[in-house]
Amino acid sequence: MSQTEIRKLPKKTIIIIIVLIIVAIIAFLLVTLSKQAKMTEVLDSLGYKHVSNVIVYNVSQVEDEETKIRSKLFKVGFTNDESKQECFGLINEHNGKFTKEIECK
Repeated sequence: MSQTEIRKLPKKTIIIIIVLIIVAIIAFLLVTLSKQAKMTEVLDSLGYKHVSNVIVYNVSQVEDEETKIRSKLFKVGFTNDESKQECFGLINEHNGKFTKEIECK
C-alpha cells in the first residue's frame, strides 16, 4: 500500500482565510442593518411611527407587465409598538415614492 502524505496548510493561509471570513460577516451585518434602518425610516414616512423588530425578508426588482415600469419590492415584517400588533407586508418603491400593502394582526 502506498501512504498518502498529508500536508498542513501554512499559518499565513489560515490567517488569510480567517480574516476573509470575518470581513464577510461584518459586510453581511452592515448590509442587513442598513436595510433595516432604511425600512424603519420608510415605515415612519408611511405612518408607522413607533416600530420595532423590523425584518427585511427580501428585496427584489419587479416590473409591471402592462406599463413596463420597474420598481423595488421589499417584503417586511415588524412590530407596531403603538397597537402591539405584528405586521407583515410589501412595500413598493418607484422613483423614491413608496406604496404599502401591510396587514397587522
